[in-house]
Amino acid sequence: MSNEENRKLEQFIQDWHWDEKSHKFAQELGLYLFRFIDDLNKQGLSEKTVRKHTGNCWHIGILECQYGYKDRFSPNAAFNSPHASHEYEFRRKMGDSKYAIDSYQSTWKKLYQYTQSLRHSQHGP
Repeated sequence: MSNEENRKLEQFIQDWHWDEKSHKFAQELGLYLFRFIDDLNKQGLSEKTVRKHTGNCWHIGILECQYGYKDRFSPNAAFNSPHASHEYEFRRKMGDSKYAIDSYQSTWKKLYQYTQSLRHSQHGP
């Protein structure tokens, strides 16, 4: 990772961690989310759509770090269902409008699909 990429990652995750162990988890999760966002850009989605998913990725990251209760980051463990985790916390802390919830769920579902596609490409059919 270049210095610029590392700076962007650290800026993205700065509110997600509180000690060295949580910092490592946040870095691994953040890097995974950046790869997901890069994949969205390659799909030719509109800039507005990618920005919305990027914002939701930040929410997913902070909620996963604060409420995920995992010692190590694993995409397959974090994104193992198309149903959004931490939805209760999202409603309480980020917003409870139908639009906000639907958007959060949409990003989560795309993350799940992305994770599944990587799993299948690594292990074959």
